[in-house]
Amino acid sequence: MSAQHSVGSMNQLADGFDASGWTPDDVTKLRSTPGLLAEVKLVILGLATIVRTCFKLALNKAFDPELFFGKGWTIWKGPVEGNGLEGAEDCVSEPEVEDFEQIVMETHLQGEEPSIPGEEKMRRARASKTQQLAKKAALALWSNWVACRDAGKPKESTLEMLYKARKIGGVIYLFGMTLRSPDGGRCVLYLYRYSNGGWDLNCFWLSDRWDASSPSAALASVK
Repeated sequence: MSAQHSVGSMNQLADGFDASGWTPDDVTKLRSTPGLLAEVKLVILGLATIVRTCFKLALNKAFDPELFFGKGWTIWKGPVEGNGLEGAEDCVSEPEVEDFEQIVMETHLQGEEPSIPGEEKMRRARASKTQQLAKKAALALWSNWVACRDAGKPKESTLEMLYKARKIGGVIYLFGMTLRSPDGGRCVLYLYRYSNGGWDLNCFWLSDRWDASSPSAALASVK
């Protein structure tokens, strides 16, 4: 250790890393990436600024279940105990633009619960103070991923940037909308990341039980 860097200053730096959620791998990358520490010092000296990645997407189109999954798929209509074909669509309202920087992950488990039924998880998600993601958010995230992939820049997609920033995991569920399968089953959309960095959009049955490894995605804005 250099004489000009005391043990106390190193401990302060370590405390700062811990408080900011840094991992040992992050610290290794900071030290081993050429020029990165020099760039950080420029920010500290006021000679440079950090430009944050924008996670905003326009929510100008809605997800069409039949177009994506096939004939007979719809958005559930009416109450849970109904047939899903009559009444208002079971989907939360959404803004015209969404900032996914505010994304949060929730399990909705209480106490020492190992798992809960899907319908109960849905009820708790809708009752929370977070904004649930629905048909427009799902299509915006998926379309952005497809566009970036087709342009040869998958790492620039919002999903990949959120994943790399550890704001989301490899699977996220969207409880802002309920889908109805052709045979009357109830399910919700989820986005899944493959090991090769690709993403898929599919649905998961609300009749199943959900555990802590099945987090749902919402936005931290308070209703």
